[in-house]
Amino acid sequence: MKQFIFIHSYLLFLLLAILSGCAPVSDSEVTHDFGGVQTLKVGISPNAPPLVFKKEGRIQGLEIDFARQLGEFLGRKVKFVELSWDKQITALEKGDIDVIMSGMTITGKRSYRVAFSKPYMRSGQILLVRMSQSNKFSSGIYSLMGNQPAIGVVENTTGDYLITETINRPDLTRYKTSQAAVNALVNEKIDAVVHDAPILCYYAAMNGDSLSPILQMATEEYLAWAVKKSDSVLLNELNQFLDIQESNGDLKRTIQHWIPYM
Repeated sequence: MKQFIFIHSYLLFLLLAILSGCAPVSDSEVTHDFGGVQTLKVGISPNAPPLVFKKEGRIQGLEIDFARQLGEFLGRKVKFVELSWDKQITALEKGDIDVIMSGMTITGKRSYRVAFSKPYMRSGQILLVRMSQSNKFSSGIYSLMGNQPAIGVVENTTGDYLITETINRPDLTRYKTSQAAVNALVNEKIDAVVHDAPILCYYAAMNGDSLSPILQMATEEYLAWAVKKSDSVLLNELNQFLDIQESNGDLKRTIQHWIPYM
């Protein structure tokens, strides 16, 4: 038990040390054009630290670093297009963006509409709860099945699909952003948030005195980038980029810069 508490505290300390002072903002539709004749239009939803977020009006995060590295690899200028999460795939299908690089999990449902690159990181769904109730949720996702707590998810995310498909709960509350779900948890409107591990560990670090992640992954998931089904050229380029990044160690270094425990 003491070892678990030490590891838990150490992971949160690492996240806090790197990401302290950063706060997610609500979605917007602002486009940042970096110029150039041939651009790579990258769809992002900057409300998911440490993957993609804003600090002092500047977009940053793991996906932003990857996008800029990809632009250099392809010899193309990068244009970040900010979209709300539920508009990402539609924008891709319409050609408003070329690729989604925003912490998207590979799912069968999404694969009907988009083509995914090779995964770049393993993740999963965990719980975020109030620290005063952490013992109550010590068994992770299984804790939600008997205690009938009020659950919050971010709509149209993997966490939403997981809870909808595995637990028939009429009191499930869906939020537009992870920040909104965490605010509801802090304000005791819900008892637990189910969402991606990197994001919830970030919020736990930012609320170290009041919130605690339950570090038991309920699922095994993989994050990847999405392109149009018909865009085999860009898909192959993404996979070539990932192969090179993995072979030279840059992939791991970039991930660990933002998420030390991954």
